[in-house]
Amino acid sequence: MQGPHGVGPLVVPASLIGVAYTIVDPSSVTAGLGPHPAASPFDKRVSEALGVNAFAVYQVELPPEAETVRHDHLADSVEDLYFIVSGDGWVIVDDEQVPLRPGIFVAVTVESTRQVRAGSSGITFVALCGAPH
Repeated sequence: MQGPHGVGPLVVPASLIGVAYTIVDPSSVTAGLGPHPAASPFDKRVSEALGVNAFAVYQVELPPEAETVRHDHLADSVEDLYFIVSGDGWVIVDDEQVPLRPGIFVAVTVESTRQVRAGSSGITFVALCGAPH
């Protein structure tokens, strides 16, 4: 459902309707560059749409053979966790290429370099980014 004037997803803050949760369908979130060091035009900033501030959540929909920017999080001390929703590809962590398939979780430490590369069918994954406690 579209928000006012047909712009962006319709998100009703839980506090306004007396509910303690917010639901967002990622298909209603526009993809585009965000604040992440590896931001890509394929990122859907789900945490922003949900109003979550403790960590960042993205749904990334890479087309066939596309890839994210190779990066680490030494500057911002953030760990990444990826959950593969659909498609196939690889995550390259410190030059080690690991195959990905739906249902797999991958956690990457702050100091490691990482990059996700889509296979021939593309790949959709959820990235959860947050600073360790």
